[in-house]
Amino acid sequence: MSKKSKFFFIDCSEAADCCNKAQYEEANFLDKAKLYIHLILCKTCRKFSQRNSKLTDLLDKSKIEPCPEEKKQQWREEIKKEFAEERT
Repeated sequence: MSKKSKFFFIDCSEAADCCNKAQYEEANFLDKAKLYIHLILCKTCRKFSQRNSKLTDLLDKSKIEPCPEEKKQQWREEIKKEFAEERT
């Protein structure tokens, strides 16, 4: 395989990364092109991509709101405190 063709062919793990980037609009044109070529050739990654898209759509429709960072920090502190108490 020539260097040019190797440039456009990616393995499944890189395809998964590109798929995730594309879902969140973080992929550049080259990543999208490589993913598209890979999806033409790989049935497993096509299914992954379809399921990933479906999951993203369902999460968007669910109107789930992320937990505020302050609340996460409060939980972390409580867990650390409980863990410290158990060790003593």
